[in-house]
Amino acid sequence: MPAFDTAQLQQLRSALAQREAELLQGLHGAQREQLGAEPLDGSHEVIDPTELAYRHEQQEIDDDEATREHGELRTVRAALARMDEGSYGECIDCGIDIPFARLQAQPAALRCVPCQEKAEQGRQNA
Repeated sequence: MPAFDTAQLQQLRSALAQREAELLQGLHGAQREQLGAEPLDGSHEVIDPTELAYRHEQQEIDDDEATREHGELRTVRAALARMDEGSYGECIDCGIDIPFARLQAQPAALRCVPCQEKAEQGRQNA
């Protein structure tokens, strides 16, 4: 693990823990909303087709956001696990230390900037 001082490590751990809590709160809120939502099949009331389409579209947006948040939650938890095991802050591709400034901006970063750029270019070309 890179040679971060105690204050830096605590700052990064705190940022990760805070983001984890935010994501959990958002996912729990979305789950509560989903449980309280009216059925989309229109069986309880006559619904205008435009309204029904809007509800379906909104449900898809909500589902996509929950999927994104769940993925980010896994990423944040993986970063916390790497921190506990001592490999946090090392680029998974080249092994060099990820600069503290990058981790401040993106605490769950897996790669240094050059390797992240290569990975993104690879996804765009695929």
